[in-house]
Amino acid sequence: MHPKKRDRVLIAAALAVALGGTGALAANYGATEAAHVESIDLAAGALEDEHLSIQFLGDTMLGDGEAPLADAAAYEAAMAAVLPMIDGDLVIANAEAPMTYSTQPLSPGKQFSYHADPMAAWALSKAGIDALGLGNNHSMDMGIEGLEDTVKLSANSGMDTFGAGHNLAEAERPLIWHTDMGTIGVVALGENFGKATRADETTPGTVAFSPETVQRGYDLARAAGADWVIAYVHWGDNYTETLPEQRFWAQAMVDAGYDLIVGTGPHIADKIEYIDKVPVAYSLGNFVFGTPGRFASFGKQGVGISLGLELRKDAPAQFVVKCFNTDNAMTGFLTQPCTAPQMVSAIPLVHPALQIQGDVARMPCRCFEPRE
Repeated sequence: MHPKKRDRVLIAAALAVALGGTGALAANYGATEAAHVESIDLAAGALEDEHLSIQFLGDTMLGDGEAPLADAAAYEAAMAAVLPMIDGDLVIANAEAPMTYSTQPLSPGKQFSYHADPMAAWALSKAGIDALGLGNNHSMDMGIEGLEDTVKLSANSGMDTFGAGHNLAEAERPLIWHTDMGTIGVVALGENFGKATRADETTPGTVAFSPETVQRGYDLARAAGADWVIAYVHWGDNYTETLPEQRFWAQAMVDAGYDLIVGTGPHIADKIEYIDKVPVAYSLGNFVFGTPGRFASFGKQGVGISLGLELRKDAPAQFVVKCFNTDNAMTGFLTQPCTAPQMVSAIPLVHPALQIQGDVARMPCRCFEPRE
């Protein structure tokens, strides 16, 4: 059941009521701007079997010169083998390349500047992806034209976008998912990727970590009606396990009130840990990514995961993890389900409590208490 969809509306909430005072938003935006919260709103349909699920996919890029993607059919083929695994009621992916007609990099000297053909948007939507996070180090690779194309093409394909914008206020808009089990907010945050790509009051870009943006992201989502707030973050070093800086910001997000932290960026699947009872998935790895990759040179498995959060009215929440073989040297740029040996090797490293059941792994979330 995909939420097909959907009116995008402007949610108005009096922050003095929603936050119990003026709070960080009023302090940062002023009384006039703090009178309402702009959000990107989705509504779930009627629940089937009294449960719903939100599924996060990792780094997603249908492009780059190394990938043999020449037409729409080839874009779809890149994901064809794993389509049955994309089954959340709301599916969110990290779009790590602008989908655009522009091929002029914002920073010509940057080592890796990506772009994907506009056909990629239709392929991602057809695969079942509902929303794209843009809060990463490649969203601005083709400048404001690339960002605008990405937003427009995604909307035309039936996908929402969040995490980047013409200015900080636009980039900070939370994704709000309204369901009859409660409302979930998703906030996109990331490292400081440089002045050219960091949004401020007048400059386009993404939302960089700071004590203020971390707290404001949570407050915005709550003011827009979220019962629970998820941080969808882009951080870390390529092919590298969790860094102290990631744990620092994870703690900051936990302290701010977030209920779940889901990370992308390093291109490898990394562990799930709990900080003060809040689950932190440090890296999902790749979903589909059009570069050769450097897994072997870093001694890493070319494995990515999806993280699903399944909520039920009559049972505790569960994590549902699925495993993808994303090593293009092995797959020929066609993402594949993990084999049984790959599952047995990779899944316990994500969390030892995950129980493999066929092509999925499950464990209790110990979070997101069901709403009546």
